[in-house]
Amino acid sequence: MGLRDKLTGLREQAQETVAKHKEQIQSAMETAGAAADRKTHGKYTDKIAKYGQKATDAVENFSGQAPGEQAAEHPGGPAAGDPSPGESGGQTDAGGPAEH
Repeated sequence: MGLRDKLTGLREQAQETVAKHKEQIQSAMETAGAAADRKTHGKYTDKIAKYGQKATDAVENFSGQAPGEQAAEHPGGPAAGDPSPGESGGQTDAGGPAEH
């Protein structure tokens, strides 16, 4: 088993774990955002919400990627500044990938 196979297996295992615990991860991110907002007395509410949504989208995208799907096209995810296709400001709990 080569290094590439091991890394592919680890990626698939991580995707399965994120998919299994997606609600817990998102809840923790919301709690962290609310705590940061309280600590900054609302000064950065818009930025916290913006990056919280990006983090939520990242969890959705990572957990929804089919095992075996090539990640080489976007090794680091979307490039900074690229708009997310589902970035509408709201969260969805559809339970699956929004687009593919």
